[in-house]
Amino acid sequence: MPSQSQSNKNKKRTLTPSRKTIVGLGELLFDIIDDQPILGGAPVNFAIQAHQVLFQYGYQGVPAVRLGNDCLARQAITQLQSFGLNTDFVQYDARHPTGTAIVHRESVGHRFEIVENVCWDHFQWDDQLDLLSRSAAVVCFGTLGQRSEFGRSTIQQFVESAEQAIRIFDVNLRQHYYNADIIKHGCHHANLLKLNDDELIPVCQSLGISPADTPTHSCQQILAETPLEYIVFTQGALGTTMITTDIVQTGPPVEFTPAPNADSVGAGDACTAGIIAGLLLELPLEAIVKLANRLGAYVASKPGATPTLPANLLTLQS
Repeated sequence: MPSQSQSNKNKKRTLTPSRKTIVGLGELLFDIIDDQPILGGAPVNFAIQAHQVLFQYGYQGVPAVRLGNDCLARQAITQLQSFGLNTDFVQYDARHPTGTAIVHRESVGHRFEIVENVCWDHFQWDDQLDLLSRSAAVVCFGTLGQRSEFGRSTIQQFVESAEQAIRIFDVNLRQHYYNADIIKHGCHHANLLKLNDDELIPVCQSLGISPADTPTHSCQQILAETPLEYIVFTQGALGTTMITTDIVQTGPPVEFTPAPNADSVGAGDACTAGIIAGLLLELPLEAIVKLANRLGAYVASKPGATPTLPANLLTLQS
């Protein structure tokens, strides 16, 4: 892989004019599951799944991430391109390795052990990210990619520049890699907030909001105190609830027969892809939540975060 300076000097990065871009912003890393490296990182998982659903409608996934100069970086580019994503906006780092996270299976779900001081901790703002930020249709970002000063500054500048985009703040709290300021910035510069039950109280506390008697009421308090238009509240196998100031939309849980070594990694990112697909295509909220539940449940039934989605899941119905 070329260095950052070589890449910027020798490679002209362009956006395909006929495409509408869906940006996964922040961290790309490999989840090490059962000693096998599997492409991951919540924003990238989202971009891959949203690309699969929306490519037929003219959209294209674009990872805005930073990779090392190593075999994992080459594997990442090969896999991203195999899905059809535009990798022209990937940065390269000659000194720091591509990110990894050790995934520990537990009785319920999984636990991440995330390696520090990797390439995405040195994510840098440049003219190419400025171009991408001002032309994106959608951008998805979280807290993990902001654990370093470089990453935080770059991600926040991108999000602030992408005023024309649907901005998704997928809270995705991991270990100690977040603080109240990061959460407040995300909630005040996004259109849609995605979080789960474990993340609800930390978000409320960061915003100075006292949690209400139910998760739904707490989410409505968050909506009242921020510019957010939607909150997506995920509950794993119980499904997803989509909340606006005056609508609470739920959908029936969905189950698929689990494959051998299935894990739930990436299920929430597929759910987010379903939500954004429904919003872009102006589906009714009920249909959006059903799509999100189907995509999330399918990914949870497979090993890894980004399985190829079957054709029957890509047929969207209102």
